Amino acid sequence: MPRICVLLSSQKKRDRFNWCKEHQNWTEHQWSHVLFTDESRFSLTGDSKRVYIWRESGTRNDPSNIVERDRFGSGGVMVWGGIMIDGRTPLHVFSSGSVTGQIYRDEVLNPYFTSLLILPQPYSMAKTNESRS
Repeated sequence: MPRICVLLSSQKKRDRFNWCKEHQNWTEHQWSHVLFTDESRFSLTGDSKRVYIWRESGTRNDPSNIVERDRFGSGGVMVWGGIMIDGRTPLHVFSSGSVTGQIYRDEVLNPYFTSLLILPQPYSMAKTNESRS
């Protein structure tokens, strides 16, 4: 099976390279004020709705050529977490299947980031979704 990866646009590659150049001489103290976060969806079934089946003509309805699909989605969860130089956040499992801006604010930003306000300042947060572009 071939490896699947997300291709980055030329602009995204430039942005990442420039970010690395800007931060290459940071001290450990500076990095100690950075929190990296990401979210991911885990599913019990594949994300693709397309299934390719090679079959002989006239065998469309043979049981060996039929793939059952759960119309209502299946047991997936969306999670969020973060890491920093001296630890990590708890792994947060979202209470609903889809994450809107309001859900993200209510379940992640408010409970987790208000606790960061007591940390020594300045504290930086890097958040991107660009790797999927």
